[in-house]
Amino acid sequence: MPQRLLILTAAVIALAAAPADWPRWRGHQGNGQGGDVSLPRDWAAVDWAWQATLPGSGHGSPVVAHGGVYSAAADEAAGKRFLTCHDAATGALRWQREFAGPIEPHHAQNSSASSTVAANDDGVVWLWATTDNLRVEAISHTGEPRWHVDLGPCACEHGFGASPTVWRDLVIVPVDQDGPSAIVALDTKTGRERWRTARKSAKASYSTPLVIESETTPQLVVTSQAQGFTGLDPATGRVLWETPCFPRRTVASPILAGGRVICTCGEGAGDNTLVALTPPTEPPAEGAAPLAPEPAYTLDRSVAPYVTTPVCSGERLYLWGDRGVVTCVKTATGETLWRGRVGGNFSASPIVAGGAVINVSAEGEVVAIKDGDALEVLGRTPLGETCRATPAAAGGRIYFRTASRLFAL
Repeated sequence: MPQRLLILTAAVIALAAAPADWPRWRGHQGNGQGGDVSLPRDWAAVDWAWQATLPGSGHGSPVVAHGGVYSAAADEAAGKRFLTCHDAATGALRWQREFAGPIEPHHAQNSSASSTVAANDDGVVWLWATTDNLRVEAISHTGEPRWHVDLGPCACEHGFGASPTVWRDLVIVPVDQDGPSAIVALDTKTGRERWRTARKSAKASYSTPLVIESETTPQLVVTSQAQGFTGLDPATGRVLWETPCFPRRTVASPILAGGRVICTCGEGAGDNTLVALTPPTEPPAEGAAPLAPEPAYTLDRSVAPYVTTPVCSGERLYLWGDRGVVTCVKTATGETLWRGRVGGNFSASPIVAGGAVINVSAEGEVVAIKDGDALEVLGRTPLGETCRATPAAAGGRIYFRTASRLFAL
């Protein structure tokens, strides 16, 4: 019998400081911080708050906002994509929207519904694409279509999978692809294009943009093989700084940890690189060239993941490798604290919640390790189906999404 998930040794973890919602891929600012959550010690089928079946398959991660859990799916045989909203408390289907369109070849580890929605008070925004069209769909929290925008052709060797970020009244759409590339900002209420910054093109990036909030100089951080780390003014699209530093494709997303931005690049063969740098706090003078900060440290293929995004817990930075090797390094320096194998293959990214670092393998096994100074596997729980979606933590629950199902714990 599979070992059940044990988050901590107590029967129940006290609930404190758990986020009320999870409005984008990997939650607020993409940092994967779930706070403390109340979970049963022994995780069995009876412990699920609810389970729901989706109208197709996909890898878009769940998002929680306004009492709903949002997911995307595709019925590839029927040529249909779906956006669904389930009640976060009960799992009941609130609404389902359908989008008809061509189904095109994609990598075996991708899907036709891999983009994760981004939510704000107006509703949710979702991306899907074919070779001819990259579509931005805006839906209200009650399921009514609000607007849609076609951003033109989309060229991605392995199929589409980028996710948007919402900042204030803007939807930030990354269009770093094999063809003509750009970062585009749309008005959240109307879909009107507010700014567009052209980008160099190389291999398509699958990174979700990061916004670093600041009272004086907020920064939009994006990554790609063609341009490395780039910091832009999210209000105007002006490039503030840039450091070409990624020799390969960026699939993982940038995070802010210990005052530094951190991201990885790589390829299927495992030739990966992690780069950490401190972004400038002041913009260049008006009309001056973008600043060019130097990396604080880099890590090589021996520890850097390719697809999975690192997660930070204070002084510890967890690098959850695609092939089931986890490395914990010092956030400030990259110095290795410990390294160990948990097994499995991973496309989902870890989150920190309830004193544990939690991830789900492609084989559909939830693995929880202790958030600490040594590797300690707390437990394993099978979900029974392939999973490439990152968990969400909100309102004292953790939500998992496999290829065709949603779970709330």
